[in-house]
Amino acid sequence: MDGARHVFNEQGYYRASISEISRHCGVSQGTFYQYFKNKEQLLIELHDEIVDRFWERADGLDLEGADFESRLRRVVGLLYDHTRENLYFHRILGEFELIDQVTIAYFASLARYYRRFFRGEAALGNVRPLDANLIAYGLLGVVYFNLLDWGEGAETYDPARLLDLTATMLLRGIGGPAAWKRPADLSQSSRPDRAEEPALPEAGLTQGQRTRQALFQAAERVFGRHGFNRANVSEITREAGVAQGTFYVHFRSKQDLMEGYVRYLSRELRRSLSRATKGHGDRRTQEQEGMVAFFRFLEAHRRIYRVVGQSETIGPGLGMWYYHRLSRGYVAGFGPGLARGEVQDLPAVFLARSLMGLNHMIGVKWLVWDSSPHAHIPRPLVGEAVSWVLEGLAP
Repeated sequence: MDGARHVFNEQGYYRASISEISRHCGVSQGTFYQYFKNKEQLLIELHDEIVDRFWERADGLDLEGADFESRLRRVVGLLYDHTRENLYFHRILGEFELIDQVTIAYFASLARYYRRFFRGEAALGNVRPLDANLIAYGLLGVVYFNLLDWGEGAETYDPARLLDLTATMLLRGIGGPAAWKRPADLSQSSRPDRAEEPALPEAGLTQGQRTRQALFQAAERVFGRHGFNRANVSEITREAGVAQGTFYVHFRSKQDLMEGYVRYLSRELRRSLSRATKGHGDRRTQEQEGMVAFFRFLEAHRRIYRVVGQSETIGPGLGMWYYHRLSRGYVAGFGPGLARGEVQDLPAVFLARSLMGLNHMIGVKWLVWDSSPHAHIPRPLVGEAVSWVLEGLAP
């Protein structure tokens, strides 16, 4: 199991082989099979061990006699410590299209603890009675995105500072002291709720651009049905209505197509968010409109969104490239809002990472993991998510 941790961390789940794990341990493959039926069983046992360790620590937390803010800091600190120690496991969970139940079970177990905590605090009047499941999954995303390796030179915070920032944002939200005309319905955009616009206008495109667009759209459907590892080029070209030879004019391989698709998806999401927030002067209104637009976009592209998690093990740095592009726009957008007092005085980089993680995890929980063909985030839940972000949990 220690060998698997090392190899999974270096290579991801799908690229890791039993022979490599055995070699790392200095044992034969035959010895491996004395203990594990296959690589999936090894993963499940790692999952069980990690979850058991979390619950041992959670049950051992001393919360008796502590005031509310101390209790909050202790349970959030527990999540930071746990996630730091198991970042490799979080990363490989993003790969799965065949064994999603492992991913879902892992996050559900952690969310159960935080759901119980926030329900208890709401009953005591220490936090507003928002949906505790929403808070639990949102918090998981906040913590994970703040612990990602954002690369050399990226802004970082020591653990104590990060815990302070997180507790402040949870309780107070991001809204600053400046006057704000709060929308009556935080779950609804001021713009008409229309179907997702075409990715690119057909007029003015060359034949080659149309072919690439058709291949990207076909890749979305095929990757969405089968995941990257089981998808094949022949099915993608059939969906796109082009010959396999034409595919290789535009892409060197399925991996090359995947990398191009992640960049395409990033561009389309950023275009969608830009349309939603354009013309709104107050940063809090921009954030509200942006969250609603993000959930709409994800609802339209929910089957394919999982490739963002898979992409980190397919192309070196590709997943982080996707997050960096979103983060840069987020950070730049906070500057004027901070200056005008529309956003409270927290580091823009911390705010960007936290809100990206919160929105990502809520979207994954209610849209990507839902097998229903009509999965959606209920409007009241969207409203509560926006309210939490802008106004915090404090009553």
